[in-house]
Amino acid sequence: MNTILIGERINSSNKKVRALFDAEDVDALLDLAVKQIDCGADYIDINASMMMAGEKEALFNTAGEVIGRHGINVSIDSADPDLLLSAAGLFGEKCLLNSFACTDEVFKRYLPEASVSGAGIIVMLKNDHGVPSDSETRAALAEKAIGIMRENGMPDEKIFIDPVFSPMATDISGLMTALATMDIIVRQYPDCHLTGGLSNVSYGLPMRRLINRTFLSMALPHGLNAVICDVTDRDLMETLIASESLSGLDKGCRNLLRHYRGQGSKR
Repeated sequence: MNTILIGERINSSNKKVRALFDAEDVDALLDLAVKQIDCGADYIDINASMMMAGEKEALFNTAGEVIGRHGINVSIDSADPDLLLSAAGLFGEKCLLNSFACTDEVFKRYLPEASVSGAGIIVMLKNDHGVPSDSETRAALAEKAIGIMRENGMPDEKIFIDPVFSPMATDISGLMTALATMDIIVRQYPDCHLTGGLSNVSYGLPMRRLINRTFLSMALPHGLNAVICDVTDRDLMETLIASESLSGLDKGCRNLLRHYRGQGSKR
């Protein structure tokens, strides 16, 4: 597949995963990582925010084990910019920092330092006042962030921009704004990545898996090329394969045909 897959399942907001963190059951957490690797994940996202004061230790221990035992890159998922900087220093090019907001403090202090660490960086288009309601303002935040990262030697290929996928139950206009923002960014910065958390879209609604995969098929033509999602959801992955072909991202439908043949024509 052309789309970068960031597996979301090691997240402490899930009660079962939280229990694994509480029990320090590293082997069970690694099993979750392996299941996602087997399904094609390029990064394993690790979120230990519900561990509160123990977040850093739980996050770093798990990330270190995932990298050390399986060699796959990790996405360090935290709202704490100091923790993200520490992760960048510890894991370097083996990690993706998820994520920095577009605040004045981040622009002045954190983003320049993170840009020289070798880590990939996700920048969320949210400023000191929240998430802008229009695509032009969101795109302007991306322009400023990308400028800072480039000034510090960051290659576009390591830059990931999150236009903010809001829950459709409460902010459907915000979702449309995110797609419009992506249209602007992909024209100006074609070598940067566009990413987002797919599960956010369906939050609070029934039929979540259907909503997630439907929005995925909508977002790909707007430039989405790195998605944070449940890679073990077979229907979602098949939707991605078909959507890449329909969007012109799968030349000659090669990936689609390879998948079909690999399934023994079962579908």
